[in-house]
Amino acid sequence: MPRLALLLALLLTAGCTGSPDTRGPFPAGADLVGKAATSFASVRSVHFAAGVNGVLPGFPLRQIEGDATLGDGGTATGMADVQDDHNSGGHTKFPFTVHDGQDSLPEAYRVKAFLGPAGGLKRLLDGVTDAETEGRENVDGAPALRVAGRVPAAVAHSVLAAVDAELNVKVWVSDDGGPRRFVRLWVQVPPAGDHLSPVMIELSLTEQA
Repeated sequence: MPRLALLLALLLTAGCTGSPDTRGPFPAGADLVGKAATSFASVRSVHFAAGVNGVLPGFPLRQIEGDATLGDGGTATGMADVQDDHNSGGHTKFPFTVHDGQDSLPEAYRVKAFLGPAGGLKRLLDGVTDAETEGRENVDGAPALRVAGRVPAAVAHSVLAAVDAELNVKVWVSDDGGPRRFVRLWVQVPPAGDHLSPVMIELSLTEQA
């Protein structure tokens, strides 16, 4: 169970197609992210797909995909791919099912810690600074606006305990004429040492309800 609990920490993590259209003018980045945060606060269920490129100490996740809901007390199911222990270079894929009511599931890794008005993903969006709209792209077949920004280290750490540094982020916000929705996230975690590479985390959110 501890391994399965750890995987949910990324629920904080698909595709974009083609090159972004950088011809403006665009809505202000702060306004886009703010509206996306407001709408995401009411989301109670979501299909998520996430991937990690690089090694984040204490966080062995490579890929994860599944469904999470605040209903039924908070549950998540799906498939995960994690790095094997001891830096062997191998990895293991397995299905998972977790429930917020399980005593062995740490509070920080429960579905309610990431979804909902007080969840980590909402806090991360609220914490974005220096937001700048970069262009338009298609995300999962639908138009979206890409916003670049930063997230302070304190906010990042509150969402994902393995991170203790300021993040560079890109947030994709729906541009289909309806309410602004948070549909995708890219995060760059600075390297822990001079000779290490940054870690990239990507998260796609679909089927929101």
